[in-house]
Amino acid sequence: MKDPEARVRALVDRMLREATIAGRYASRGKSAFFDLRSPELRDAVELRVLHFTETATKLGRPFRNANRLIPWDDLVHEYPEVRVDKLWRFVNDHRLKSVACN
Repeated sequence: MKDPEARVRALVDRMLREATIAGRYASRGKSAFFDLRSPELRDAVELRVLHFTETATKLGRPFRNANRLIPWDDLVHEYPEVRVDKLWRFVNDHRLKSVACN
């Protein structure tokens, strides 16, 4: 894509799509999300949030700095550990949901 604005819009659209899908998965409820006997739901949410944050890295730090509504430091790590409590809060954040649904 040669048009920088079109590239940014496409990346932001992908982020919104990933956030929306993660939220839809998480809408099955907190007990299903934290159920250790069947981690598939949590894994699916985690994958969508990973896609979300990976796409954000393509937009660069200036984009992340300009969008402080999203807890980037809680989501983007240099190590493979995932804090499921922070993941749950992220996908259930009403501010993010209002952006993703518009």
